[in-house]
Amino acid sequence: MGARPIILAEDNDKLRRVYADMLEAVGYSVMRASDGAQAIALLHKIVNPHLIILDVMMPNMNGIEACTRIRNMQGPKPCPILFLTALDQPENILECLRAGGDDYLMKSAPLAEILERVRYWSRKGSVDDGTGRRDKAIKALEALAADSREANCLNVAAEVSADQLAVDQLAAFLARNAAAFGDETAALYRFGYMVGLVEACAPAAGKTAADFTRFMRNLVLRSNFVDRNEADALLDNYRHIADESQFRDGWERGRGDAADVGMPQIARLNDRFNDRSVARCGRGGPIGSPVKASRRRGQR
Repeated sequence: MGARPIILAEDNDKLRRVYADMLEAVGYSVMRASDGAQAIALLHKIVNPHLIILDVMMPNMNGIEACTRIRNMQGPKPCPILFLTALDQPENILECLRAGGDDYLMKSAPLAEILERVRYWSRKGSVDDGTGRRDKAIKALEALAADSREANCLNVAAEVSADQLAVDQLAAFLARNAAAFGDETAALYRFGYMVGLVEACAPAAGKTAADFTRFMRNLVLRSNFVDRNEADALLDNYRHIADESQFRDGWERGRGDAADVGMPQIARLNDRFNDRSVARCGRGGPIGSPVKASRRRGQR
């Protein structure tokens, strides 16, 4: 393959050996480095290597910084620089190309595919079309990254909107039915009632403890069904109150009234909710303890 070697910088000893052995087995000469600084040091020994392969994530000096420095060092006839990466997000690949990389190789790709890309960039004239290819790839990746960011924003907005809609519907229901609860009704009972409604009408609100707490606080603020200060204390001590009889009685009543809220997801999710609640309880989730507690007491 000629006397000009390939510089390979990879901090993982095993991967560096695998890639180097593969390239040497087909006739390439390989100079090995464990970080970007060592790769740059090798350029003092061989000014114009066949090509350079840089791992993105390396100690001391990563591949992005090494590539930028190498491009500043090289003259009008630079060699191709390929990146090895385990990251496939458009933003990560963009960073590699903007630093001056010509191509990227996924570490998860078969060795035959990696070898094919090395052979492509080793051919005569590959440098001449490198800039044009890079510019086209950067434009395509910038568009893809913009679409990805927009999609993520839309997903977040949709989740927030769905949660807020559920809060508004539940708050309106609590306001319509507040008269059925006397002023003397215990806060623990009222809180249990709210939890029962939320579990039945908006089970997605309990995906995590943080989601549940945020949803419940929002509902308390919108409905005033439970005093805000009392609600904060109840939420902070949720695990300890889930077995209390007043909480459980309120929770069961809330579950029973859930069908009157008029939220369309109830019919679809109600039949499956108890099993999911028990599963979450087993993982220490925020919702589900009342279900487990009431079943356990019913078996005594």
